[in-house]
Amino acid sequence: MKTSKMAGGAAALLTLLASAGAGEPAGPALTAGTESTITLPLSGAQMKVFLPSNYAADAKWPVVFFYPGQGGKPTTGYIRRHTDDRDFIVVGLPYVTPDSDKPMPDFAARELPSLRAARQWLGAHASVDETRVYLGGSSKGGWTTSLLGEPELPHLAGLIILLAGRSYPFTTAPGGTAYRGKPIYIGDGETDNNMRPARQAATFFQRQGMVLTFEEYLGLAHATPPEAARLRTWLQVQNRYHTRDAAAQAELGQWCTNALTAARAATDVSEKFRLTLDLLRDPRLPLCGPQAGAAAQALLKEATARSPAKEEWAAENIYWNLLWKSTSLHTLDELRATRDGFQQLSTTYAATRWGQLAAEDCRFLSEAYDRSVAANPPPQRAAPSGVNNRGIPVPRMSGNKIIFDR
Repeated sequence: MKTSKMAGGAAALLTLLASAGAGEPAGPALTAGTESTITLPLSGAQMKVFLPSNYAADAKWPVVFFYPGQGGKPTTGYIRRHTDDRDFIVVGLPYVTPDSDKPMPDFAARELPSLRAARQWLGAHASVDETRVYLGGSSKGGWTTSLLGEPELPHLAGLIILLAGRSYPFTTAPGGTAYRGKPIYIGDGETDNNMRPARQAATFFQRQGMVLTFEEYLGLAHATPPEAARLRTWLQVQNRYHTRDAAAQAELGQWCTNALTAARAATDVSEKFRLTLDLLRDPRLPLCGPQAGAAAQALLKEATARSPAKEEWAAENIYWNLLWKSTSLHTLDELRATRDGFQQLSTTYAATRWGQLAAEDCRFLSEAYDRSVAANPPPQRAAPSGVNNRGIPVPRMSGNKIIFDR
């Protein structure tokens, strides 16, 4: 009933916005290659709208709606930098909820109508391809992208999450079946506190059937690089290569040939492994056809048959499986078993990067387990068989922390 009321309210709001927008545009006329400031009807919030330099009204254009970080103002700059001001309409979204002013449920209830109003306004004032509308954001904006974007996935083409993870429990999929087949880009700094939730989010979206592109910003913490190479490529796939014109196809073919040639030519096992993984995880590869994919898989099999790539690959696969288990812990036994799995991984594959990361996860889960045991000491006598100890807290993820609910 609550969802129905909210949907009805949003529909009424959009009807009012449509009638207001039809009579008098809110803000200046949009111009190709120029960023405009638009005041949204009713809320009075201001968004930034940029039309690409190659914009033409007789074509339909994909859109990236983008939320800023905590305390940030609407911006189109980061996405535009990765598109060279071409190919995409970019909208810098405002927050209508003051920072830290309201609890999360109220935040979503306020922001979702604003997002829909922004999309409504843009559709009335620019030539939008409604089948290619993407939602993204950085830091607070990344968490907001999950919070609002997952329920809206039936009406979105994909998501961009920077420096953040998911805003929902990992047993919850508010997008229903709409995840499957849609592209998502997740990027985070190597040492960011949000990296663990970002990786966990990556496992969730993959298991829901989304086409994942994951990028780790080496040497950075809670910051985006001036140029995120894989984000640039991901955006190209959503438009430039999406058109499948002759020039784009030729460019794709040349890239694929060069990447395969470089991986085949590498004589150092670690370098061959690195080049092959880069190729396999590049969002362009699926566009190059099944033969290219099979060739890359063959190179991976060749590289991982020898050390040290053999150990690195085995450790990485074990790590991601354990990380997924850590998203849905319900009992102390599950928490302990997952902790022990990370510990074994860190010992067996100590020389690998993933073994070293596993040691960090083991410490994290060990601290959580010890706190839980200290807060709930075992009973003096064993409980009867089949009787649950209701004093055991249940862990859940909150940001990058585990919180124990009784």
